[in-house]
Amino acid sequence: EAAVRVRAWVRHGDHSPVAGIYQLDQAGHRQLKPGAALVGSQRKVQINRLGFRGHEPQLPKPEGLVRIVALGDSTTFGMEASDDDAVWVSRLVTELTQSSSRHFDAINGGVPGYTLSDSIELLHGCIAPLDPDIVVVNQVATDIAAHSRRQFGSSAKHSDSAAPLSAFFEEYSLLLNLLKVNSTPLTARWLSPRRHDALDESGVGQYERQLAALVEECRRFGWRAVLCTAPRSFGDPAAPSNQFELAASSLANNPALTLAGLNAAFDRYNAAVREVAQRTGTPLIDLDRDVPRRADYFADAVHLNDAGHKLVGRVVAREI
Repeated sequence: EAAVRVRAWVRHGDHSPVAGIYQLDQAGHRQLKPGAALVGSQRKVQINRLGFRGHEPQLPKPEGLVRIVALGDSTTFGMEASDDDAVWVSRLVTELTQSSSRHFDAINGGVPGYTLSDSIELLHGCIAPLDPDIVVVNQVATDIAAHSRRQFGSSAKHSDSAAPLSAFFEEYSLLLNLLKVNSTPLTARWLSPRRHDALDESGVGQYERQLAALVEECRRFGWRAVLCTAPRSFGDPAAPSNQFELAASSLANNPALTLAGLNAAFDRYNAAVREVAQRTGTPLIDLDRDVPRRADYFADAVHLNDAGHKLVGRVVAREI
């Protein structure tokens, strides 16, 4: 455990299972800690004074500036990127600036662990005063995990190992978390009595209603909403041999779902995003289609590496 924590500290600037960049608000909800930083040899993360990853935005917003806000979970926050400028939200500004005479900035409103309902609260409480022009919503992965926990209860909270011991060490041991992710391709394939092949429709319906309400809320304030589907490294039927390995981190975070169930969940939630976009006349960026499903662009099952962030930044800029 000590050796793994020293290695994590050197590489990522933190040695605990949950990075020390969070604080609890008065209601007990987790939020990013203003001024917090992680500095390691392979990762640099800076939380600005407003509690968002990246550079300080100009306040009040300058005349003529087009301000973009990205809402999402850890896939938007981009913990796996090498630094703040490597995240697709920052790369988006670079791409737009190179192809337009207008001025842009972008605020990374992604928070690891946030569901769509959490992001909506963030939009109302912290982002609205920043006067955004465009709100890009990239929010799927955490909502799938939350749906699974609601539907399957305790079987969706622990890995395939012995529950009482595992629950304690999964919260406090970096070594066990590392072993869990690395062993998941085997346990999910051969030892998965608690795993299921599908999520119910009630949770998807709830997600659709929230997403449609978010679109209408943006319109009410005069913001342009843009919806994104969620890319993933696994699920390519043309490359079946390593699918369990590609999906390892998502299988570990969704211990109540089989590989087939995980694929079905992403397909269904991405379909819901497309349906809401079509029904409400909202621009859609289909990252699930545009980002190839292979390890080249991903650090794990759903989190992008630097190459993936560069690609997504280019795709989102092109569509905007």
